[in-house]
Amino acid sequence: MRRLAAVPLLALLTGCFAAGSGSPSGSASQPIGSVSAAPSVSLPPPTATPVPTPGPDDVPTFTPGTRIATNASGLRVRSRPGTSQPVVGLLPSGAKLIAELGPVRADDYGWYLVRDADPADPSFQEGWVAAGFAPDPFLVPADFELNFNPILGGFAHEGNGEFGPVHVTDANVVVRWVASPPSVNGCSFAVDPSAGTGQALPAIRSTVGSAPAFGDLQSDYFAAHAELVGDIFVHVTSDCSWALTFVNLGIPGQ
Repeated sequence: MRRLAAVPLLALLTGCFAAGSGSPSGSASQPIGSVSAAPSVSLPPPTATPVPTPGPDDVPTFTPGTRIATNASGLRVRSRPGTSQPVVGLLPSGAKLIAELGPVRADDYGWYLVRDADPADPSFQEGWVAAGFAPDPFLVPADFELNFNPILGGFAHEGNGEFGPVHVTDANVVVRWVASPPSVNGCSFAVDPSAGTGQALPAIRSTVGSAPAFGDLQSDYFAAHAELVGDIFVHVTSDCSWALTFVNLGIPGQ
């Protein structure tokens, strides 16, 4: 708001007095002392209050297999994580989804690969959506009936770590993964699963360029390693933002 320069009180009062009843004899008649107007003050333009940029801690976290719903109308479904990736659909507020993979960081957002769990249109199989940020994210937890959930479990992180367990009953499973570089210089991603405290077995090796990389560890890998049943742990060596998910390939009802 622009501030006005204060007008001196004496200047205000000057215009309020008449000439008076006359000066004493012999005294010089003097005007009331003149007051110069105060110089205008040049104020700096107002400075906008900086708004903190949301960080990774503000991205809502959903474990793979979680039931979620959209919290915004017109949420874009993209073919890959990133604001420049092709849009394959728009979702209304309240659309029912399953979090399959994520979050993975790209273009300052956290992204989830989601599965369509809503019988209403629009119908799609899966796609990537930005989760938004707390306190008003684009995706929120939901509670709805689900006949079959193929997601066994998964993890997301930035950097190295050991994660688990995920319970695997047979070789009829695939591990889906995505790794996103923190900069144009790229990153690397390596995953070695193990059964309990058993030996970790080399599984995934990827050198990631300037764009997110994707892949699937197919079920024949688990068929070749019969020891990878029961509680499975994963050992990750990476400088990427990454996520992976164990998906049951079984058919509902069988």
